[in-house]
Amino acid sequence: MRIVALFFLICFGTLYANPLDPLIRSQINVHVYYSKMIDYYQTENWQKLAWSCEDLIADFPTSPFAREALYYLGVAEYKLGEYDYANRAFSDYLKEELTPKFFEQTIRFKFEIATEFDGGSRVHLFGWSKMPKWLPAYEEAIEIYDEVITTMPRDDLAAKSLYRKGRLLLRMEEYKKSIDAFQTLCRRFPKHPLAPDGYVGISDVYLSECKENFPDANKLELAEINLRKFRTHFPGEPRIDEAEKRLQGMKEELANDLLEIAEFYERTKKDKAAAIYYATILKKYPETKAAKKSEKRLKVLDAPDIYSKKKSLQDDAILVDSSD
Repeated sequence: MRIVALFFLICFGTLYANPLDPLIRSQINVHVYYSKMIDYYQTENWQKLAWSCEDLIADFPTSPFAREALYYLGVAEYKLGEYDYANRAFSDYLKEELTPKFFEQTIRFKFEIATEFDGGSRVHLFGWSKMPKWLPAYEEAIEIYDEVITTMPRDDLAAKSLYRKGRLLLRMEEYKKSIDAFQTLCRRFPKHPLAPDGYVGISDVYLSECKENFPDANKLELAEINLRKFRTHFPGEPRIDEAEKRLQGMKEELANDLLEIAEFYERTKKDKAAAIYYATILKKYPETKAAKKSEKRLKVLDAPDIYSKKKSLQDDAILVDSSD
């Protein structure tokens, strides 16, 4: 308290000595603004801190304190849950200097804002504070994750951003971009604790593609390559089981797709064509539920030697299809 009192005595003493000097008045005023701003920050009075920062920036835009006020404004808005305004203030703060005083703290706040957007926090309509928070901010989260990854490419925060970006893109059904994020994580941070989750994430993407788009055997091959890399880089890792389950899920999807075709042919009395598809399921996906059903149907169709006659049956199927 003595230091603060001394500071004000010096300031007002200087003003009294030369009350008409506008420069002295300005210096005194900006220091008073700054002192109040720091006091609100230390007492965690976030709303008054936000107002104080806005006043300082508006009244003294060219002052070095105005640049610092942008950081404290971002902190205040973040604490108030106004994440879109906080992100804007932090971005403005980073633009002011190449190596600002609170650089790392700002990037970490931005990452936390991205996780809030990622988790469902919404932003104001048209960016107006009086409008309700209705708009999802997934795109904003992706932009912030990219900013963190670019700004601190080897930092732990970049690894977390790559992982969360991959998961978010998967939810957004941006499958290719999601795989790119996970692969970058595994490549750039091969020993990071999140790297195994990156391999599992890639498996999740391929499985989701099979379910949401269409079953593609080429995706199965890529998933198998991913699983082999996973085993090579992390032998004995418990999460390998999760990737194996995803791979099995893909096989179930692919087998079910063939099963639907086989059952269609059987319903339309094209038993030879149906037998080909049942046999293909047994050969390619023997551990699936569809394989068990296919085995039963082949017995009903009386086609025990289907493998030896596969070529001729395929020709028959083609002829049957062309006659439709």
